[in-house]
Amino acid sequence: MTIISTAKPVSLEEALDIAEQRAYESKTPSFPPLDDAAKVIRSIDWQEMGRRSRKGLNNVGLVLAVIGEKIHDVGAFLAQV
Repeated sequence: MTIISTAKPVSLEEALDIAEQRAYESKTPSFPPLDDAAKVIRSIDWQEMGRRSRKGLNNVGLVLAVIGEKIHDVGAFLAQV
């Protein structure tokens, strides 16, 4: 039985180059989760994020002020008892 190849003949140097390229590709696969994370970070509207952070910080300050006032009221009540 004779096998007839339809591929063009390749020199030894070309075969080694092809093998080296395939080996490099198998060692360095793409990493989609990292690419996705980079795209998400690039797509963030940083000005909107700053506005939202300031609002959040303002809310935290308001909560701390209310808690401080309530603690003072409890302290004043306990002082009278």
